[in-house]
Amino acid sequence: MEKNFKLNQLFVSLMVLGCSFGFVSCDDDDNNIPIEPNTKNAWGEFTGTMQIFSLEPEQVLADEIPEATSVAATVKNDTVYFNNFPIRDLVATLVPEDQVDDIVEAIGEVKYKIGYEAMLSEAKDSIYMTYDPKPMELTVPLSEDAAIAVKVKVSATQKGSYELSSKNYKFEIKADEVTVDDEPFDKFPVSLVKFEMKKDK
Repeated sequence: MEKNFKLNQLFVSLMVLGCSFGFVSCDDDDNNIPIEPNTKNAWGEFTGTMQIFSLEPEQVLADEIPEATSVAATVKNDTVYFNNFPIRDLVATLVPEDQVDDIVEAIGEVKYKIGYEAMLSEAKDSIYMTYDPKPMELTVPLSEDAAIAVKVKVSATQKGSYELSSKNYKFEIKADEVTVDDEPFDKFPVSLVKFEMKKDK
């Protein structure tokens, strides 16, 4: 009788152990199920560089390569957010060179955002973005009592792309014109602004 009882206990223990392994195996299988790519894969924090190319022929040298400026952005929902958009090159077209750094410091960090619509590529290996940029507006202090209102008209040139495998994100926008206190500023060259960034997290 006691022998049969012990055998029954052993049988039950083996059954419980077997079920436990079965559940673990199922959990592992669930964890290994591939997640279908979607446009949310492009959301995150990005760092990289920004380059500004003048589109005015008389201002472009054949071997001139624009200096790259460090830039950071956040992509979330349907918007690219810049908490500190680099504006030094823009300011340099408005004031003498010896005043640029002081003006940039006085303006402080410039927040700018660009809306977009995202679409997954047919191969599901990239995310394409169509942009809808709005004007960038700045208040540029010239002295304690004087400031100018600067508005940069911005447009989209082509779709941006985020590559899922490399996490590389590339896009560009165009600065079409600048107005100062609502008057056209003719000295500003039409420029192409290119971004090359990589997702950090």
